[in-house]
Amino acid sequence: MGTEIFTKAASAKPANLAIQYDLESLVILLGHTFLIGAFLCLITYFSNRHLLKDPKEPSEEKINLILGTMNILYLCMGLSCVMILVNNNLARAFAIGAAIALVRFRIKLGKSSANSNILFSIVCGIACGLNELTLAWLSAGAYLLITLLVRIVTGSIQKKVVKNNNNKVNEIGAN
Repeated sequence: MGTEIFTKAASAKPANLAIQYDLESLVILLGHTFLIGAFLCLITYFSNRHLLKDPKEPSEEKINLILGTMNILYLCMGLSCVMILVNNNLARAFAIGAAIALVRFRIKLGKSSANSNILFSIVCGIACGLNELTLAWLSAGAYLLITLLVRIVTGSIQKKVVKNNNNKVNEIGAN
């Protein structure tokens, strides 16, 4: 009787709580994260738009509001990748936290977008180090997509701001 219990206990496999992701599930997960992050960005933009001096006119103030709200999307995508990397592993969680803290407090960040650069760099580097190359490439692709989206939106507003400023200068010069 005693040997049967020992044999059952020895042959029992421990519960593996780590989740294995294939390419399709990673794309679906990160796609949902992107859509939810974009939805949160829109909510934030439209709820804070009333704070602008003239919400309908293009301005530097509007560009700053858009850049601020886009940080939500960077954080959603970056932290989703971090949680996939942690994958129920306490050592990985401490390693990621330590890496982010070390880099963040060691480097003086000059631009507001530098935080997202560092977050995605750390995520991609740790993913490569853990041989999670699919996640690393998807994270890099997500970062590229968000950055291009920010550039397109703010670039079009910036062109309108420059055009409006030139028109105002020409009007002042004509008077």
